[in-house]
Amino acid sequence: MDEGVRSESHLHHWLERFEVLFLILLTLATIAFLLKLPYLPTGLMAILIVLLVLVGYGYLRVRYQIAPPLVVAVLLIAAVQVDALGNYFHMYGRAFGPVMYDEFSHLAVSALTIPAIIWLLKAVIERRGYRLSLGMITLFGITCSYSAAAFYEVIELWDELYFGGKRIWSPYDAPNDLQWDLMGKLVGASVTYLVLRLRAPSVEQTAAGS
Repeated sequence: MDEGVRSESHLHHWLERFEVLFLILLTLATIAFLLKLPYLPTGLMAILIVLLVLVGYGYLRVRYQIAPPLVVAVLLIAAVQVDALGNYFHMYGRAFGPVMYDEFSHLAVSALTIPAIIWLLKAVIERRGYRLSLGMITLFGITCSYSAAAFYEVIELWDELYFGGKRIWSPYDAPNDLQWDLMGKLVGASVTYLVLRLRAPSVEQTAAGS
């Protein structure tokens, strides 16, 4: 057996054995990162973003033998950069075109991240041999993504209550953020659905031809 294949098989065994612990640690690391996100230096933030993306990529590659397309990783990095640039240039609380930068940020980040969630759900469902329509996968992706957005608002509350942060600016901050999150997710999910629908016939034809 090739050394690389043997090593990957060994990693797969350990990931399968300690998967729950690994996911708990990854979730806690992500929460810690999001708590400190507005206060991190730009360089360190970029390093941590790339590290989290690589860990997620490695997990999916080794555990489920699926590799996210490059565009998915690029969109995720771009989503975090929207927030990072807003903090770096002190745009939060300022107008950005016809909307506030806070609102633009929630709209853009939601639109940029939901393709990854829909792709991941589709890949895992197909990998496990289940059949689910693209429309249902997209709807499921919207609900999962929106739940994550709601949890991010909880993280902001924790920052305010327990870590001395200042991220909630008014009583309507959280619901207004979630409103723009929802719009971004609907836009991003619609585009993702159309792209996957357009790709499906060509993929099926390629598979039939081979």
